[in-house]
Amino acid sequence: MATPKPIRPRPNFYACCFEMLKAIAITMGYNLVLHGSVNRDMDLIAIAWKDNPEPEIDVIKAMDRYLRGVEYAPGHEEHGYKYSILPGGRKNYVIDLNRTGPWNNYTDEQWYLDISFTPIIRHQ
Repeated sequence: MATPKPIRPRPNFYACCFEMLKAIAITMGYNLVLHGSVNRDMDLIAIAWKDNPEPEIDVIKAMDRYLRGVEYAPGHEEHGYKYSILPGGRKNYVIDLNRTGPWNNYTDEQWYLDISFTPIIRHQ
């Protein structure tokens, strides 16, 4: 009898979330692109799709409300969402879904979204 292939739930979960996350982004003025393997995390790129999109942090908070039902309080967003600036001027945020570590001799898997916003070029 053949050994069954391991079940990989993360790609399935992330795929189920993607369409709603994209709809949130579009209503706020961004297009959302998926990249990467989705084996560990879900890597997303948000690209401004209109001249004056909503503030990035509002997009992140809306996605967090959809995914976890909560958001970080005003003034705590950068720490809570692990904000950083990446090469090319991309602004990056992380929404942690489950990254708590070992508990009862069981290691929690890491489930999170890694979202980069491309720089917005303002017309002169």
